[in-house]
Amino acid sequence: MSKILSFIGWVIINAVGRTLRIREINGASWKNLKTGAVFAFWHGEQFIPFYVHRNQNVAIMSSLSKDGEIQAGILRRCGYIPVRGSSSRGAERALVGMIRHMKKGRSTAYAVDGPRGPLHEIKPGAVYTALKSGCPLIPVSSSAQWYKVFSKAWDKYELPLPFSKAVIAYGEPIYVTGDDTIEYKSRELRSSLLELSSFTHKCSMADDIKKYLALHPRARLLIIQPSRIGDVIFSLPALSDIRKQYPHAWIGWVVDERCAPLLEGNTCLDEVIVFDRSRVSLRYLLNFRRTLRRKNADISIDFHGLFKSAFLVWCAGARFRIGSASTNGMRELSWLFSKEIAPQTIDSHCVERHLAVANYLGCNIAPAEYPIAKDEQAAKRVDEILSKNGIDKSKPLIAIHPGGGWTARRWHTERFAELIARLQSSSGAAITLVGGREGGTSEKGLNEEIVAQVSSPVTDMTGKLTLKELIALLRRVDLFIANEAGPLHIATALGIPAIAILGPTDPRRTGPFGGKTRVIRHEVECQPCRNRGCTSKECMELITVEEVFSAATTSLQPR
Repeated sequence: MSKILSFIGWVIINAVGRTLRIREINGASWKNLKTGAVFAFWHGEQFIPFYVHRNQNVAIMSSLSKDGEIQAGILRRCGYIPVRGSSSRGAERALVGMIRHMKKGRSTAYAVDGPRGPLHEIKPGAVYTALKSGCPLIPVSSSAQWYKVFSKAWDKYELPLPFSKAVIAYGEPIYVTGDDTIEYKSRELRSSLLELSSFTHKCSMADDIKKYLALHPRARLLIIQPSRIGDVIFSLPALSDIRKQYPHAWIGWVVDERCAPLLEGNTCLDEVIVFDRSRVSLRYLLNFRRTLRRKNADISIDFHGLFKSAFLVWCAGARFRIGSASTNGMRELSWLFSKEIAPQTIDSHCVERHLAVANYLGCNIAPAEYPIAKDEQAAKRVDEILSKNGIDKSKPLIAIHPGGGWTARRWHTERFAELIARLQSSSGAAITLVGGREGGTSEKGLNEEIVAQVSSPVTDMTGKLTLKELIALLRRVDLFIANEAGPLHIATALGIPAIAILGPTDPRRTGPFGGKTRVIRHEVECQPCRNRGCTSKECMELITVEEVFSAATTSLQPR
């Protein structure tokens, strides 16, 4: 009879299990282990873990009772290794068997309040097994959208109903050492299981994102801000606040290959995921979608608000999808894919718009901080370049960026040349030019025009630095003078004294935010505008060499 009942149980488990839409949460807590794991779960929640971990050669304890005989038959059919015994009968022999399986590299599983309760009271077997094997305890909890509770059973057994959405969540590993007592670790395991169970039953299916994050064992957040340099910089304060609020969360960032160096080595990030534009094809996009889906993001944050980022949001398939807008709201249908978090005012700066998302996630908003990692190799390379060009360390070092993505944002080259001459004459400063391909219009030639008009030596690094080397150089300079473009925002983020020469755009929304940057700008009737190829450039014409020189003299700090 026990064999017949075992067969019936196996059929029910497989029939119901195959219809469930099970979402895994924090599976990396055990999948990344190099050893086996001691899975621990409540007796009443065992159905979903039992189905998920079938055919994985997991050893599981089964009592010596008649019910245990039926359960052992089901276990064998589901690919488990039953070890007979329980806390009330045959415990010592069963524990020895479980530990032997652990030492062979297998995982084990315990219904830690079984076989007969009391409800949610930990028996010591799982903790003892973790102690003797050196493998961690992994708390496990599960729930389904629709399930039947057997309220008269001591364990309040939960049977998921067919075709339900379901979730299985794993807590962070709990290690037991010789210095720990079984009682102390049992309390820790019980606390972890209760919190995890509260999450799976109250939050995993709900829409309250703050509660979801607060109770999640290790939430996974995916930031999507693929480009450009300035936009990536503007997103960093929000990243900083999110990391402070959720120090144990996994945070990834999708970025294109141009801007990836800005994020590499960032201690606020667990992973930088590079979207390589040069490799885009149908096959690449499909593979990239699979890559993002495997990240199992709980929350995606679209800081870009355009079709490209919306596509990446769709690829990620996160449980919650939120976003902020740059300056003109979420555009190009991106609002269809993510919930837009509105800023305080329509004129809010991009940084403030992104911080509104952090605030929505329950973060405390601090003064803007820009986490940018130092790269020692890049710093060494910059030192070599400066030394090779005979830069006198006793004199001020000024870097100038005469380019910018829009030609309408560029101050005249002859005025830069005059400014350089005056700075060299008044302070003896060493001047270096930087630039490359910032935006869609090449900056090539601007440096040559300026150098040709200056009689004193100028170190021209245009097109010669990587992004990491540019950052390293900016950490060295005493002053940075630039049009509005990515390098200016990097200097602001680094807290470098800087002079921003601004024209058509609105600094309240996209200008330098924080730092030690002084803005020089004249108001004209047509501002702000997005005419990238403006020929009159009235706003830039009004900016004189004298006022930039005066601001530079005031800002320049001697070494």
